[in-house]
Amino acid sequence: MGFASVVLLGINGVIGGGLFLLPSTLYEQGGNLTILAIILAGIAATLIAMHYAVMSSKIDDDGGAWTYTYQAFGRFPGFLVGWFGWLFGVITISAESAAFLKTLSGIVPIVAQPFIYNTLTITIMAILIIINLFGTGISSYVDDVASLIKILVIAAVFIAVATWLALGQADNITMTHTPQVTNFSGAFGNAFYMFTGFSLIPIAAKEMKNPGKMLPRAILTVMLVTTAIFVLMQLVAVTVLGTSLVHSSLPVADIIGTIMGRPGRTVIITGMTLSIIGVAIANSFNSPIELASMASEHGFLPAKLAITNKFGAPVLAILVTMTIAGGLLLSGSYLFLIKLIVLSDFMQYLGTIFSSLKLRHDDSLPKGYQLPGGKWLTYLTLIVVAYLFTTFSLMTVLVGIGFGILGAGVYYWNLKQQPHNY
Repeated sequence: MGFASVVLLGINGVIGGGLFLLPSTLYEQGGNLTILAIILAGIAATLIAMHYAVMSSKIDDDGGAWTYTYQAFGRFPGFLVGWFGWLFGVITISAESAAFLKTLSGIVPIVAQPFIYNTLTITIMAILIIINLFGTGISSYVDDVASLIKILVIAAVFIAVATWLALGQADNITMTHTPQVTNFSGAFGNAFYMFTGFSLIPIAAKEMKNPGKMLPRAILTVMLVTTAIFVLMQLVAVTVLGTSLVHSSLPVADIIGTIMGRPGRTVIITGMTLSIIGVAIANSFNSPIELASMASEHGFLPAKLAITNKFGAPVLAILVTMTIAGGLLLSGSYLFLIKLIVLSDFMQYLGTIFSSLKLRHDDSLPKGYQLPGGKWLTYLTLIVVAYLFTTFSLMTVLVGIGFGILGAGVYYWNLKQQPHNY
């Protein structure tokens, strides 16, 4: 993979449903400091991503954060980070499915009714299970199509707004009278969620040309580009919708609705739904494979999770993943789910950062990429991560603790059942 390919992969991984749905929430919480919250979130994500670059330049095995933690601290810490990595995928399926249903309700309002919503939730999970049981052959195709639609939607919004402004249709463009800041930490946490896909960039390190030099430049480029896109979309939303942005459940669609009317809004919503459900489908393929890999590699989990059918699909891993994803979708709102996503990634961040400290001078590993500022940049990153933790609600933390305890229980039960694997 060349530099351009890595950058495009990273941008696609970072930009998701949050770009389409969160501008109103960010504006309500951050007020006139919303742009600052987005920029700070981008800086925070970049600091953490640089540690992924360090570790991937030293260890190029598949697995990312749990592999680094396994080598630095041993089996159980490595498993726990991998367990939360799998949770990240599960919740992403739920969150993107929730975003899909929320977006769909913009053109089919009946979707928002509880009975219809729950019925569609079960239907979506059943369809994902069936698709997955036939293997991963269409995963790459679905991801490519969803990515193309996402790019077209973003481009269409920016072009429409630029044309609207050029034609002098905006009578009162003003940044005054914005809502007061009510929850800057919440705005920062929600903005940070939009960047969480950055952890996918270094995972492909061994497929890159000279990753030690390329990854840091690619990560900085991806973060600068995505931060610019998020900031620009927020500015566009405020410019077009004004203070009514606070009350918009589908801000990007309402931007086009203001400019082009109902037909334009319907077209954009259709594009948004296809893009968002594509992300859910792609994650529905990746997450069961990650769960199965923890069972097959090192015997972290019961071997039955790794058993595949004639299409190479891990049947039990698929059923477990989709059952939990469906349960979360039925029980949690979109905003609650994205907080869980950040929390599950939080554990991977800690594993990667502490691994970079532990293996910093390990002579058995390649020297790899060295952080500018060395360990002091790592300490600064830990402060940032600690602040990120303060954005979680008590309920989010309790769910995370419960999931960690469940993982530990499964791990040690499996240890007793199959001690020869250890």
